[in-house]
Amino acid sequence: MEQYAFVPARGGIVAVDGRLPRLDEIAPTRFLRVAQHVDGDPPMRLRLFEAADTDGVPPADVAVPERLRAGFDQCVAELRGAPVPAGRPPWARPGWHEQAEDWAGMPLEQVRAWPLSAVLRNGDVFFKATMLPLFAAEPAVTEAVGMPPVLKADRERGWMLVERVAGDHGTDHHGALRAIAAIHRAWTRRVDEALTLGAHDRRAPSAVPHTLIHGDFHPWNVLDSTIIDWSDAAVGNPLHDVNHYLLNVEDEQRYELLAVYSSVWGDDVAEAADACEPETYEFIAQSYAWITAALAPDDRWWFAREEERWLARASDVRAGKRPSRDT
Repeated sequence: MEQYAFVPARGGIVAVDGRLPRLDEIAPTRFLRVAQHVDGDPPMRLRLFEAADTDGVPPADVAVPERLRAGFDQCVAELRGAPVPAGRPPWARPGWHEQAEDWAGMPLEQVRAWPLSAVLRNGDVFFKATMLPLFAAEPAVTEAVGMPPVLKADRERGWMLVERVAGDHGTDHHGALRAIAAIHRAWTRRVDEALTLGAHDRRAPSAVPHTLIHGDFHPWNVLDSTIIDWSDAAVGNPLHDVNHYLLNVEDEQRYELLAVYSSVWGDDVAEAADACEPETYEFIAQSYAWITAALAPDDRWWFAREEERWLARASDVRAGKRPSRDT
């Protein structure tokens, strides 16, 4: 992938030999957002950074790859005061990082920034800001569930400080299924509380009791047996979490892991999980449709194909095939 940097500077933007610099040609400032992504051979990205304390070149004098012209022109327009598109996250704007540090009471190093969240770090303390209003419940639900441990939260802004969780992603499938089953079982009696916390009400006819569900439960959201990233929390069918997770393991492990989940849940759920597997993928497709609609128009490329991918998996299962992990 070819990556280019748009870095505002005094009098314009940073350039190298009169052209837009590649990312590896400069020492950029703090990253804000991907201003444009272009598929092709090769794929290209224009990455926007905070202003540098150096002299720049007028944008009109900078040579730009034609495939990145639209994103470049949008960056120039916003640099000159054009309105920012609705849906642009606050962490993609200059000055936000300092606000986060003031609230946290400590310097923070950038770990990740993308349209759904920003993650910062100071040693073993992590700061997370999440997309509003769609994921507004994450701090409250994370506090209530207790994993990962929350040190401080601002529910209105969708901010929280959490303790670092040791462990590896996706290495303990048994522990992950036991952990989610215990949460599911406990919260069948706390549905009203989950809704009050802000979890989305996604109840539909179900063979098992509704409860608090994670909504995006896969091995990369589990560290050993600690479940993280509750941004998609909802009240719904717990087997959607189970089927989502099991799509990411080998098919021959499915019934072994369903038995592990069932041993904690209290009933054998294998038949019910099979029966609702297409609905799980349709549930996830709807999540991506909502996410994409909530994004700024120039960020929708991130998930443009996801709804179609998940609906295709549902169609596969309804046709008697195992769903592809690649389509």
